[in-house]
Amino acid sequence: MEVIDRYIYAVTQRLPEQQREDIKRELQSLIEDMLEERISTGQASKEDVESVLLELGPPNELAAKYRGYEHYLIGPMLIDAYLTTLKIVLASIVIGLTAAFTIDTFLSHSGKLDPVTSYLGSLVTGAAQGFAWVTVIFAWMEYRQRINIAGNGSRNKAWRPSDLPLIPDAKLKIKRIRPILSIFFTIAVMVICLYLTDLLGIWRYHDGVLVSVPFLDNDVFRRYWPLLWIVAAFSITKQIVRIIVRYRSSKLLAFHIVMTIITTMLVCIMLSDQTLWNPHFVQDLTSSNLMPAEGNNFKTLVSTWPRVKEWLINAIVLFALLNIIRESLAWYRTKSSPSPITQKKPLV
Repeated sequence: MEVIDRYIYAVTQRLPEQQREDIKRELQSLIEDMLEERISTGQASKEDVESVLLELGPPNELAAKYRGYEHYLIGPMLIDAYLTTLKIVLASIVIGLTAAFTIDTFLSHSGKLDPVTSYLGSLVTGAAQGFAWVTVIFAWMEYRQRINIAGNGSRNKAWRPSDLPLIPDAKLKIKRIRPILSIFFTIAVMVICLYLTDLLGIWRYHDGVLVSVPFLDNDVFRRYWPLLWIVAAFSITKQIVRIIVRYRSSKLLAFHIVMTIITTMLVCIMLSDQTLWNPHFVQDLTSSNLMPAEGNNFKTLVSTWPRVKEWLINAIVLFALLNIIRESLAWYRTKSSPSPITQKKPLV
């Protein structure tokens, strides 16, 4: 019966992933045995099944019995997503910092005494920050989850099998590769902004020397680092929720839209600051002999450079809008497409 499948699903989703299949088979066998004790012949009725499930108790309480002692920072429902996200974040930080310092070593002429020590220090600091951010986000989610469970328990004293949530449709499942790539991209952008800001410009070899003209004013850009951390935290949180929930829903779509709007607004606020952009960009290009101080190319650059900020902001807004539309269409298509009807054998 469907209500049995829903009950088993509600219990096993509160357990670590590696235990779910074993507990699922054990619960299935236990329910069959309990039903056989109530009926001698024939098929179990809806009332018989509800009686068995009421005897077993609410799914969260039965799952707690399987788990045993419950003092933890990240609970069983989130631990697998937590470990997965932590591996992604730490791997992205290691790859990003390694690439950053490889590029910096190749391009830099600052004469650092010990670049390896600097790299290892940044690696430890970045990994610690990544670990802290992910742990704090999941600890907050665990706290909110416990508050919700406690609230539901106080409002629904008499639990009934009809309260069980439906099993999500398989076609609504989100592929993990997308949130994983999004987290990696977010961290890669953060590494560039924090460690390779000078790369954001125009580079050219001139008389055997690598000359760079940055797009941004680095002193002003550093003041926006806290805002960048907030944007990164929101972006990663959005992907973490997708990894945890795993299935598309109207609530997840609404959360995705809100988070996308917030992060887009914060980035646009930063980019709209006129002092963020290098005010001497054109002059630096000509003084570095990267562009002649006359001609059509020079005139085109002089006329277009003041509008680059607006074009970039418009492109970011357009990208965010397309992202929202894509997610909305993906949810609508999977929601509206007909589900195959599967015939299930009677339980007994």
